[in-house]
Amino acid sequence: MSPPQLYDPNSPDEQPVALPSAPQITLAEGVILQSPLTRRGTGPGLIAFIPPDSTLNLSPKSGDDKPLDPEPVQKWAEEGFAVVGMVCSISPELDTRDKFAIAVYDARVLAEVVSTIQQDSSRLVCLGIYGCSLATPPPVPTLVCVPSSMDVVSTPNLTICKLDCPSSSFVLPQTVDFHTAAASIAHSKAAVHFKKYLGGPFFDLEAIWEEHTYFEFEVRSVAKTMGTMVAEPYVNHVPTLAGGIGRKQLSAFYRDHFVFSNPKDTSLQTISRTVGSDRVVDEFIFNATHDKQIDWLLPGVPPTGKKLAVPMLGVINIRGDRLYHEHIWWDQGTALMQAGIIPTHVPLDGKILRLPIAGVESATLLIDERAVPPNEMLGSKYGFVV
Repeated sequence: MSPPQLYDPNSPDEQPVALPSAPQITLAEGVILQSPLTRRGTGPGLIAFIPPDSTLNLSPKSGDDKPLDPEPVQKWAEEGFAVVGMVCSISPELDTRDKFAIAVYDARVLAEVVSTIQQDSSRLVCLGIYGCSLATPPPVPTLVCVPSSMDVVSTPNLTICKLDCPSSSFVLPQTVDFHTAAASIAHSKAAVHFKKYLGGPFFDLEAIWEEHTYFEFEVRSVAKTMGTMVAEPYVNHVPTLAGGIGRKQLSAFYRDHFVFSNPKDTSLQTISRTVGSDRVVDEFIFNATHDKQIDWLLPGVPPTGKKLAVPMLGVINIRGDRLYHEHIWWDQGTALMQAGIIPTHVPLDGKILRLPIAGVESATLLIDERAVPPNEMLGSKYGFVV
């Protein structure tokens, strides 16, 4: 049975896929419990100390202008942790029977947190701190993520992560000082730190990515593809600026410009794959016959009937057991050359210039390093020709 070529909202494959959900439970004033937001539904404990909004320089952005990053409690729950969020000082009634970690986002309670765990850290296995530093050596392995301008004294048990951002509130998405790149790096490092000492949660990132591409290219289901992603994901096809930001916009992109835009004979040929702590980096070749308009790859270009073999690179960020974002890269020059819509030679300064753009040779050489002689573009065949 061939995959569908058009979107059918009544298809069984297009019925909404429910994401993991669990209500936040109020344990006390300013103390909430959020169960893990993964298919697994269970996970190690993390206590997050969050500053109240009244102490922050809040961003006026709302709706589609807001950052996609959720606030810390939801973000760590999507990673697979059972999270206690505390918008207050330490609660002595909080009883943790299992080992746990602590993340401190509120500098005002840091001294109290450290003092408390110095008295009894039997079940606390590690500590993560954002935007501030410790005055005393920590009693457990600690990661400190701060702006590069902040001085932090190195002590035993302390790992320092300095980030290129101006404010200590860089990691809080509701503030004007939120810094997307710094927050992303800090979160990745903190996730590695917490999982190392808590023993998880760990997920099969390669299987999660393959499930996503299976629903994209083989089943061709928008609903099932979106079901492999977190609540608010995004996709960026870098050369064409195609994709979507947030669930609503990305769903529309997949429906109208991607899933059913790919030719019937589309296939992905894996060249290499690197699996990190929260990312899969895939090097592959996109193979297809350009017998229909491929909006995301060659937007506005009518079918040429040409065979395409375009080397691509995907950087896939995974949060817990679902995709957060995809950054997809390729050389648009070779895509246009293979489609036959740009010339090999152009006039320049009264002469004829052969453009230094490779066609299918780019894919051929990637598959077999000896298939194409090296440095041909450096010879007399390229540049100005008589």
